[in-house]
Amino acid sequence: MTVPQNTRSPRGTAVVIGGSIAGCTTAASLVELYERVVIIDRDELPATRKERKGVPHAYQFHALTALGRQALEEALPGLTQTALDGGVPGHDPGETRYSSKSGFFQLVKTGLLVLLSSRINLEYLVREQARTVPALEMIERTKVTGLQIDQGAVTGVHVLDGDAQARTIAADLVVDASGRTSATPQWLEAAGYPRPIEQVVNAKWGYVTSYVRPDPEFSPPYNVLYITPTLKGEGPRATRGAGMWKQEDGLWVLTAQGCAGDLPPADEAGFRDFLGSFGRTEFVDLLDRSHLERPRVAWRNTTNVLRDYAGISSRPERFVVLGDAAAAFNPYYGQGMSSAALGARLLRDLLREWFTSIGEDLTGFGERFQKQLDGLVIQNCWGISAGSDLGVPGVEINGVPQSVEKSDEQQFVDRVLALATEEPEVARKVVEMIQMIRGPEWMAEEDLRANVIANWERLGELSRDDQAAVL
Repeated sequence: MTVPQNTRSPRGTAVVIGGSIAGCTTAASLVELYERVVIIDRDELPATRKERKGVPHAYQFHALTALGRQALEEALPGLTQTALDGGVPGHDPGETRYSSKSGFFQLVKTGLLVLLSSRINLEYLVREQARTVPALEMIERTKVTGLQIDQGAVTGVHVLDGDAQARTIAADLVVDASGRTSATPQWLEAAGYPRPIEQVVNAKWGYVTSYVRPDPEFSPPYNVLYITPTLKGEGPRATRGAGMWKQEDGLWVLTAQGCAGDLPPADEAGFRDFLGSFGRTEFVDLLDRSHLERPRVAWRNTTNVLRDYAGISSRPERFVVLGDAAAAFNPYYGQGMSSAALGARLLRDLLREWFTSIGEDLTGFGERFQKQLDGLVIQNCWGISAGSDLGVPGVEINGVPQSVEKSDEQQFVDRVLALATEEPEVARKVVEMIQMIRGPEWMAEEDLRANVIANWERLGELSRDDQAAVL
């Protein structure tokens, strides 16, 4: 790793709460800036590929965007090649057979690379590479019970180890990367600081995931097939969809997905019926041509949760929050791991800049980081995940049902997605946006807007048909 000369001075200890992908990536990103970086996790962090209590959704389907992979690679150089060498399929996302309500996107070569890895495997690779980073220490089976705050600044964390022994670990910077179950709101309130305002968007999604091993002759003309609910009309197509794609070790992941409370069952007959109910044959065909390698598992915790740390009026210094602890997105949209990695990269970059231009005193840094994280990472992801979920019938915000009325801009975006089924260049830009490589500002280009407006009615009426996914 090449480190700028002005960031080489050791600056004490950074503590990262949470040893998942967010925590490991954050810790690896901080080693150039701190003499010692400590990850603290309440679980035993396995040295093998297996699930653990602290990541209950690890079994489910996961996606890492192209930009997320780049951010992971930056924190842990060589991770991509290690994954590929270990049998993880590499994939150009422009070649995904992806069907929105308007039909299949045009296939394009983007030159981008995503890793088709299970979450369990990817987390294992990230964790094991993080273990090799000098100055990075992992403390396992230890629960962080609170923050030590002195004169308005966090100076450490209180912990309870696996033997029920309480102690305090001193720190010059503390990062909460502990995920959806983060206790930071309670810790802040207990210390006299305001809790962040929390917004929860629930479109009542759920899915059932299984891992299957296809027959040797199974060789479809795609690595990834994804069918989304149409969210229009009535019947199963409106609320049901599915995805299937290659994974490591010759497996395929197969997931049935439903929204608006139309949730797939996990029993064999119900799972099969659900997959065959919305006008596609590929998913049941995979079932018929494979055997179940791991049990089917249902997942229902799909809410979007935004904790507004950027907006709180006061906070303890030397403390920041990122990853799902700050904003957790509906996993259906595949943004969680990527947003965590981007948050870790942003933290490193802002600390570099701070130490160079301001100095060692971190007073004011926490506020600056949370505002930058919100503006550069969270809001982009929130706009896609929560913004899309607000179009699902029956969606709730903080438990209150919402009417589904699309704005003119949302209707415009729908028609851009419809245009991606016809024009490869539009499809390429949409894919780049989904992969976080391109922001949404390209949709303001005059030529695109003129094209969409000229074809407004026709694009609004486009709908997918039942042709095979061989495009």
